[in-house]
Amino acid sequence: MTACSSACPVLSGPGWNWTSDVDHTAADGYQPIDLSRIREIIGYPPKFIEEKKTSSLGEFARRFIAHSTFYVVATVNDAGQVDASPKGDPPGSVKILDSRTLAIPDRPGNKAIDTFRNLVERPGIGVLFLVPGVREVLRVNGDAFVTDDPDLLEMLAADGKPAVLATIVRVQEVFYQCGKALIRSRMWNPDPGLADALLGGANFYCAIGAEMGEMATAMGIDVSGLIDITNEHYETTLY
Repeated sequence: MTACSSACPVLSGPGWNWTSDVDHTAADGYQPIDLSRIREIIGYPPKFIEEKKTSSLGEFARRFIAHSTFYVVATVNDAGQVDASPKGDPPGSVKILDSRTLAIPDRPGNKAIDTFRNLVERPGIGVLFLVPGVREVLRVNGDAFVTDDPDLLEMLAADGKPAVLATIVRVQEVFYQCGKALIRSRMWNPDPGLADALLGGANFYCAIGAEMGEMATAMGIDVSGLIDITNEHYETTLY
């Protein structure tokens, strides 16, 4: 990965030309609709859709989770602000303690603890599991709490290192999402040109140069030094 420099291209195109005004946003030009209007447009799901939801993890759901390498954890705080955090690990890293309980490992990260802070304020949680190459998605909803139980952290170890913390999920709702979203997105058969279109030939850190510059200044180093630190973390502190 190359360091960011003045040679980084100026990015342009869809999504780049926008302005922000705290007193007025583009959203103000649209009218929200209520649930009855939404149902009028969307309609109601067939009975089997509602019936596919269960309150525990069946055999295939357990297999799905055991094979998942990427999942997204959604939580909300007392103010109603939602956070969705991506997680990635080798297959089998999320442990199924019983048919209604999951244990999710926490690995070294940015120490922001957004998910944990939210769970302390509100225990509600939603987890979306994906398996590479599988179009369908498993959704698990429930409530959760954070624990530092040493035996559990050791059970959740990866690369010979115990988990930092663990999230215990008490399962309340389990269901599968059809594959339309992943088919539309071509998630497992992506267009290789999208990365170039996004980054304009630069690396990711060039693309977010302004933010990287602010972070580097706050740390008393230059951007190249910050990129080196980030790359070192990717190589040495995944677990």
